[in-house]
Amino acid sequence: MAKFPQYHADSPQVRDVLLHRFGITSYRPHQQKVIDAVLAGRDVLFTLPTGGGKSLAYQLPALMLPGVTVVISPLIALMKDQVDALRAKDIPATFVNSTLSAKQRKDRLQLAITGQVKLLFITPERFRSSAFLEVIKQLQVSCLAFDEAHCISMWGHDFRPDYSQLQTYRKMLGNPPTIGLTATATPEVAADIVTQLNLQDPLIERAGIERESLFMAATSVYDQQQKIDRLAQIIRAIDGPGIVYGTVIRDLNHIQEGLRKQGISTLLYHGELSAHERKQMQERFMQSTDQVVLATNAFGMGIDKADVRFVVHVRIPRNLEAWVQEVGRGGRDGKPAWCELIYLQEDIAIQQNFIQWANPSREFVVGVYRALLNWGERIVTKDINDLRDELLYKNKADNRVDICLKWLDVLSITSGALETGNLQIVQRMEPEDLPQIMGKEAKHKADLQGLLGIMQFALNPENQCRRQLVAEHFKLDEIPTSCHACDVCQSRDAQLASDFSTRKPGDVKTTGARDDHYHRGDWVRIDGRHVGQVVKVLKRGRDIELVVESAGDLRQRNVNIRRQCVEKIKH
Repeated sequence: MAKFPQYHADSPQVRDVLLHRFGITSYRPHQQKVIDAVLAGRDVLFTLPTGGGKSLAYQLPALMLPGVTVVISPLIALMKDQVDALRAKDIPATFVNSTLSAKQRKDRLQLAITGQVKLLFITPERFRSSAFLEVIKQLQVSCLAFDEAHCISMWGHDFRPDYSQLQTYRKMLGNPPTIGLTATATPEVAADIVTQLNLQDPLIERAGIERESLFMAATSVYDQQQKIDRLAQIIRAIDGPGIVYGTVIRDLNHIQEGLRKQGISTLLYHGELSAHERKQMQERFMQSTDQVVLATNAFGMGIDKADVRFVVHVRIPRNLEAWVQEVGRGGRDGKPAWCELIYLQEDIAIQQNFIQWANPSREFVVGVYRALLNWGERIVTKDINDLRDELLYKNKADNRVDICLKWLDVLSITSGALETGNLQIVQRMEPEDLPQIMGKEAKHKADLQGLLGIMQFALNPENQCRRQLVAEHFKLDEIPTSCHACDVCQSRDAQLASDFSTRKPGDVKTTGARDDHYHRGDWVRIDGRHVGQVVKVLKRGRDIELVVESAGDLRQRNVNIRRQCVEKIKH
């Protein structure tokens, strides 16, 4: 396939496209080196923080290379926005996914075949369509880009069965030069991505994992009410949109009600809402300047909102990679964003269950297949709950059945879905037909090790700089000694005062912060760690401050109860 070795990132022709199509006058760090490699036809793995400019690494070369650049991405919610943004720059791009009719998909693929499209965005499940496979072979693919490349690795924090077949799909396209892009990858995950995609002598460019504008903090609480109180303090202290991530839907409902009692209204986003309700919530959040959304981690995949001022987790995520990925949705406009993990010690037990359920054994997969097979023609009358009941797993959070159904679909054992009443077995399966990747004990152990990593980050027994902990986890070349942007290296109050504005009067009520709640002589615990006695209660406008004498060094400190986690204790 023809290439343009005379082009490089600094070529006048490339600079001209950079300026007049993308409106960019200079490259960000790492971009130029990666673009040079892509233009030279070299395989690349590129790790860069969310919002750091990864997409330019394939979008700019796409306009200089012959044929089409195919972008494989799981982010259906974002594809239309990406294509609209490119077309606004007069860049010929389109997408093909399940939201389109068969005719629309056919017409758009024809545009790519005839050279009228330079960037074609598709989802990995498209490769399971026989009609798509017939057409895709006609494409002249100059470059293949895998977005969210960590989904390829079973050792990554968001492995997806559809991605397990991507090396096969790459072969179908003639093994074109390939670039994998991700915001989070440990060296082990990066090496696995290279192996899974069969990248040849790739440039591996690993930049930092997170941005300097993100303030990192963690707070240990002792019950759900203290968690709600701390979250209310953050919402009141920081003006602007925010995302609050939880794991269990009933917890999100409980937190929403607890915030409502304190006069704070929030949006809610989770899988039990209808598609219409989820779309409404997403649109309201995207258009707002101050809305707060309580959500499971499904919210954010495809959310590109620049002005998110805080990202708070109210449960321990499954690992540090997931936390870094999710806090990266804050402050994409380059302005400060507050990133805090509020956790209970019992969170670890809940995540251990999730890890167990996320790793069904090979025997369990075979059991799901045989249950479907035994149903025969009755399968059209069944639903997911019938399958769970038959397999004796009735906990709704236990998603092993869902994962097994996904695998059977990816492996083309089944077609259709239980939800739509058209699930059917289209080919027989033997246990030895299952990929070796499934049911590995090593995967389960690795996931537990990941959970231990995020717990160590949260507890931080050595009181290390949090950025230092992140850098060590990802084995980055540069390990900071002090970042001045985490709760170890910087006072929370000082950071809030210097970088954030409190929410405007009237945006929230302050019924949860009454001056009669604390009295002189009360013993309190601050931020889950420091114990002291209240010697004075001060009211400063809407703020309540306590003068607390520390039990440790007898020094007196002012504590703002709207900005710090304060718990009254018996002494």
